[in-house]
Amino acid sequence: MTAVNGTETTDAANAAGATETTDTAGADWLDHARPKLRDAVHVGPALLKGDQELYVVGDRETHAYLKVGAREAFLMEHLDGRRTLSDIGAVYAERFGKRLAAQHWQQLLGLLSARGLIDPAGEEQLARIREQAAESRRQRGRSPLLFRMPIRRAVDLVPAVARWTGWLLRPVVAAPLSVVGLALVVYVALSWTELYDAVQASPSRWAVSVVAFVIIWSVLACHEFGHAVATYRYGGRPTEIGVMWRFPLLAFYCKTDDAVTFRRPAHRVVTSFAGIYVNLIALPFFAALWWWGPESGWWHGLAGALLLFGAVAAVANLIPVLKLDGYHMLEHATSTMNLQTESFKFLGRLIKNGRRGIAAYPSRGRFVYTAYAALAVAILGTALVLLVRIWYQTLADLVGGPGAVAILAGEAILVALFVRWALRWQQRRQQASSGG
Repeated sequence: MTAVNGTETTDAANAAGATETTDTAGADWLDHARPKLRDAVHVGPALLKGDQELYVVGDRETHAYLKVGAREAFLMEHLDGRRTLSDIGAVYAERFGKRLAAQHWQQLLGLLSARGLIDPAGEEQLARIREQAAESRRQRGRSPLLFRMPIRRAVDLVPAVARWTGWLLRPVVAAPLSVVGLALVVYVALSWTELYDAVQASPSRWAVSVVAFVIIWSVLACHEFGHAVATYRYGGRPTEIGVMWRFPLLAFYCKTDDAVTFRRPAHRVVTSFAGIYVNLIALPFFAALWWWGPESGWWHGLAGALLLFGAVAAVANLIPVLKLDGYHMLEHATSTMNLQTESFKFLGRLIKNGRRGIAAYPSRGRFVYTAYAALAVAILGTALVLLVRIWYQTLADLVGGPGAVAILAGEAILVALFVRWALRWQQRRQQASSGG
């Protein structure tokens, strides 16, 4: 699953943060105007990004999103078609200590109308916004490090799939099934050698591995539909389901941008967990073949391979530093945006300027970013040391110690050069897009 990214930031802050002025000519229409956001437009909860809070506004018809500040979000939430602008202005003044003048209301409403957020909006305007949003997603999903290829009409299957499988997300069903799946992950960890030996002892290891890979790949496709069904269940709409290249992996993906507009953190977390949940509920079927199927031979080896691959896939998705489901669950649980990037920015400011460099951060932000940075360094550092050690030992057995060191150094240089080139390529593309 991928979260909302690259959303537009509105410049309505100048209007929402304006001080009170005298404008008697505009008093009449402020007393009578009752603008209303379209029913498809939803203002999300406050999300911490760096030292400020942002709100994502999502249009579930056009799949266009923008980020706004607290003042704009407050005003938009009150545009319900019942209260006049004067009524909203009075409540706004109580909250923020400032009242909006008529020209500032005109500026704000003009911006919202131009984006098709105010009711009514013409079909031609919405179609244009929908196409612009789709093109923006396509452009963001193409780089040497990231390439997304949506599967045509895949999202159209979601309502039907949700009708048939939505009951699996009911807490009374999901909780025990998740516990069973997690228990099987523990079982796989404790029985790793036995399972691996069964795969090795199967008559055709290559055939077992290929069949197991195809089955797990199919489970991963269902994994993405799990995210889509959860999004649909809570009122959102997935925008894309497809195949994604994200250096150095090829995998399925599902864009569930609407999740960040869900008011309840639990709904956002469940939307991210739903994919892992699919992995977990597949494990009992593999375990049944392992326990009650043939005790040796090809089928026994296949059961062992499925349990190994299935458990690894579930655990990998839970790791909170890989920007997979576990990472997004943590983002939603902490109500943060770009948690990993902002945590390392926070750490950099702390190292460079000490406490003075992080003085602008709220106490919640300091706690969350410190905790995540420590967790990420611990996990990534440990993984890097283990990976280098295992790869060094493998190379040393083949070419000797000096040769292994030379190969590792060469690989590190090549990877660093590739990543540097890819990042510069992406930066130039963004600059060209902004300039255009």
